[in-house]
Amino acid sequence: MKVVAEIQIAGSTSAKAGNWLWAWANSNLPGDLLSDAKLVRSFGEEKGIDELAQAYVIDTANDLEALGWELTGAMVRICNGLGAYRSPRGEGGGLYLVLKSISWAT
Repeated sequence: MKVVAEIQIAGSTSAKAGNWLWAWANSNLPGDLLSDAKLVRSFGEEKGIDELAQAYVIDTANDLEALGWELTGAMVRICNGLGAYRSPRGEGGGLYLVLKSISWAT
C-alpha cells in the first residue's frame, strides 16, 4: 500500500551552525511549500514570539533535535497539521516537514 501526503516545510536544523532556519527564510526552498511557515511567522509577529518571527533560532539548550521538533510542533498546532516528519540531512541536522493531508494512493 502507498500513501500520498500533502506537506509544508517548517524549517531545518544545522549541526554546523547550531541553529534552526525557518523555511520562509530559506531561498533554496520551493515557495509553494512555505505558506504555513509564513503563517507561523505572522503569528509570531502578532503575539511577540521571537522564536516564530525571526529567521534563525539559536540552539541555546544544546539539543538541536529538540529545538527542531519544538518549532515544528508549534507549526503543526498553529496551522492545524496532522503531524510531522524529520528527514535527515547530510551535514547533520534535519529537514522538518508538516503533514497537511494523507490519503491512500490510487
